Amino acid sequence: VKAIIDDAWHINSNKPLENFLIPTVVEFEQVKGLEFGEINYPEGELKRFDFSDNPLSVYEGEVLIRMNVKATEDINLGKTKINGKFFYQACNDVSCLAPTDESFEIIALFVDFGTPVNKINESKFKASDFGLGKLQGVRDANDNKITQLIAGSGLLITLIFVFLGGLALNLTPCVYPIIPITISFFVGQASGKISKSFFLALIYILGMSITYSLLGVVAAMTGGLLGSSLQNPLILIGIAAIFLIFASSMFGAFEIKVPAFLSNFAGSSKQGAIGSLFMGLTVGIVAAPCIGPFVVSLLAFVAAQGDPVMGFLMFFILALGLGLPFLILGTFTGLIKNIPRSGEWMVWIKKVFGVIMIGVAIYFISPLIPEIVNVTLMTATAILGGLIVGFIDKSTASFTWFKIVKSGIGAVMIFLGIWISASAWIDAKREHIKWQNYSETLIAQARNEGKPILIDFYADWCIPCKQIEKKLFTEPSIVEKSETFISLKADLTKEKSENVENLRRKYRVFGVPTVIILDNTGKEYKRYTDELVNMNSDEFMKIMNGALLKD
Repeated sequence: VKAIIDDAWHINSNKPLENFLIPTVVEFEQVKGLEFGEINYPEGELKRFDFSDNPLSVYEGEVLIRMNVKATEDINLGKTKINGKFFYQACNDVSCLAPTDESFEIIALFVDFGTPVNKINESKFKASDFGLGKLQGVRDANDNKITQLIAGSGLLITLIFVFLGGLALNLTPCVYPIIPITISFFVGQASGKISKSFFLALIYILGMSITYSLLGVVAAMTGGLLGSSLQNPLILIGIAAIFLIFASSMFGAFEIKVPAFLSNFAGSSKQGAIGSLFMGLTVGIVAAPCIGPFVVSLLAFVAAQGDPVMGFLMFFILALGLGLPFLILGTFTGLIKNIPRSGEWMVWIKKVFGVIMIGVAIYFISPLIPEIVNVTLMTATAILGGLIVGFIDKSTASFTWFKIVKSGIGAVMIFLGIWISASAWIDAKREHIKWQNYSETLIAQARNEGKPILIDFYADWCIPCKQIEKKLFTEPSIVEKSETFISLKADLTKEKSENVENLRRKYRVFGVPTVIILDNTGKEYKRYTDELVNMNSDEFMKIMNGALLKD
C-alpha cells in the first residue's frame, strides 16, 4: 500500500512518540481464500515542529506499507477485490487536521501454478523483501533508530537514569553480598594476572547483558498488547497495585524469595570463561527479590514503547550499570578491601526503592484521577518519603559518610516534593479564559444578550491547541477581554461521533486548531487556524476589539 503525502505535510508514524497522537494504521477486510499476515510499517523519521517541544515520529513524502497475503486452497481463480482502509492524521508545521481514513481497493489476479504472469513493481517488492532486512531491524547507519533517537531530546537523560539505576541496584541486600564472592572467583581463576581477571569480569558482564537485553527485546516485541491495554482503567489500577505490593516488600512487610532450586542452579559454579558467562547469565535469578521491582517498571516502559531496538538499548545500559562495579573490582582486586561491609544500611537502600515504587504506582493511575489529587499524592510521597529515609529511619553503617548520603537523599526527595507542588501552584494561579462547554443554549444566550462569541475547536491529540491555550489564552489582557465574550470550547476528540460531525459540518471546521469569532448577531466575524500558534497577544487583542466594535 503506497501513500503519497503532499509537500509541507506529514502524518504520524505507526508508533508516534506521544500517547495522545493518532498512529497511522492500515486495516483489511477479510476475503475468502486469503490469509493476511502481519503488517510491516516503516520506521518513522524523527522531526521537530514548531507546535511540539519534543521530536515526533512521522512519515513524509512516499510511504510504503507491506504485508504478506497467503492464498489458501479455496481461493477462487481470477480477479479478487481486496478492500482496506488507511487511517491517519495529517499535520503541517503548525497545526493538525482531524484524524480521518481513506478507503482503497486492490484488484488481485489469482492464477493456477505454471500460468505465465507479467511481474509489476518488482523494484518495490525486491527493496523490501517483505519481512526481512530493513523492516526486521537491519538498517544502515543513516537509518539507525538509536542514532535518530539520540538526536532527539530526552533519550540521553533517560539512559543516564537507567545506568545509575543499575549502579544503585548493586547496593541492595541481594546483590551487594555476592560482589566479594564473585570477585574472589575472578581472582582464583586469574592466578594473579590482571588481564585475565579483567577478561573474566568482562565475560561476566556480557552474560548479564545477554539476559537483560533479551528481556528488553521480548518486552518490546510483545508490547503492542500492553500499549493498548494501558487505555483500560482496570489494567492501570492493576499495574499500580503490583507496584504498591513491591513497595510494601521494600519496606519489609514481607519478603520475596526465589525458589531454592533456581537459586542453587544459579549459584552452581563452573570454571574459566564459561563459568563467568554462566554466572552473569543467571545473576538475575539470585538478585530477583531486590532488583525485580526496578526491572519490572523498566519492562513496563519498554513494552509501552513497543520498539525492540529501544528495549535492547535500555536493558543493555541497565546491565552495564549493574556490572560496572564487578568490572572495576574484578580488575583491581585490591579495591575490594575498601568497600563497606554489608549491614543494615542495605535495608535502607530498599526503603529508597520503596518510595520510588510508590511514585511509579501513582504515575500509572494519574490518567484516572484529577490533576490536583495526582499532584497531592506525588508531593506527599516525595516529602514523606524524604523525611522517612533521610531523617526518621534509624539505619546506621560503619562508614562515616553514610549519614551524609542518607540526609542528602532525603533532602533531594523533599526538594522534589516541594518543586512538584510549587510548579502546580504557579500553573494553577495563572489566569485562564473561563471557557464553557459548547452548547446551542449558550449560543442563543449570546445572541439575546448581544455578546460576541469566541469558539475554540480543539482535540485531546492536538498539540498546537495546547500550545495556544498555554501561550495565548493565559495572557492577562486576553483573559480580561474574554469577559465581554461568551467563550466556548468545542471538543472534536471523538471525530467519529455524530455530534462532532454535525458541529464540524455546521462551522465548516476541517482541522484543529480552529478558533472562530462570531459577532453579536451570531455571524462569523473571523476564523483562525495555523497562524494562532505564532500570534501574539496584541494581535489577538485587536481582533477581539474588532468583534466588539462591529455593528
